[in-house]
Amino acid sequence: MKHPWGYLVLSVALHVSAGWLLHSLRATPEPLAWQAPMAIQLVSLAQAVEPAPAQSARPHAPPPQAAAPAPAPLKAPVLPKPVPPAAKPLPVKTQPAIVKSAPAPRPEPRASRTAVASAASRQITSNPVSAPANSPSTPAPAAPPVLSVVSLRPSFVSPPPPPRYPSQARRRNQQGIVRVEVCLDEHGKQLKLTLVRSSGVTSLDQAALEAVTQWRFRPEIVDGRAVPSRVEIPIEFALTANR
Repeated sequence: MKHPWGYLVLSVALHVSAGWLLHSLRATPEPLAWQAPMAIQLVSLAQAVEPAPAQSARPHAPPPQAAAPAPAPLKAPVLPKPVPPAAKPLPVKTQPAIVKSAPAPRPEPRASRTAVASAASRQITSNPVSAPANSPSTPAPAAPPVLSVVSLRPSFVSPPPPPRYPSQARRRNQQGIVRVEVCLDEHGKQLKLTLVRSSGVTSLDQAALEAVTQWRFRPEIVDGRAVPSRVEIPIEFALTANR
């Protein structure tokens, strides 16, 4: 592709040629002799003007090398001090120890041994071994526990009050016999109450236990001695015509 400056140069050359031809025709009316046509060579400005060769870049100078450090002065080698040779131990002359053998024991006469043994036996016989003074005494045997006896009939300190008849059982005409076992100690005090047989009515059983709790008993006497006992008491709940 041609540069735009080439077209500009061509346009200017054409205008100059045309102007020159017109001026020559007007100045000389005489017939013009034939002249050879002018050759106009169009030169592209881009080809005519060549860029100047770029100057070659100067090579960079190598950076100055740092000055090498001056060598340190050599120190004189320190020679080790001569070590004095170790003193040789002096030889010690050892003499073997002289061990004197002990004299063998002389056998004692038989008669003296017999006398010493008889004297020792007489001393042991004269000093018999005595029993220690603070020997523990044998503890006395514990008294056998007193067993509880079964009483056939209860004994009261005061007449026992009769049990209360439950009103609900009375309205329902409920009756029955409640059997209660009472355990007493040697002082006649109640230890435990047990419902041995129920009447079948809970209110009657409860009324019987509450009544026996208020009763006061005498202890059972066996061989003139009060002992623990057990007694079974029947309590009857019955409705009669008078009630």
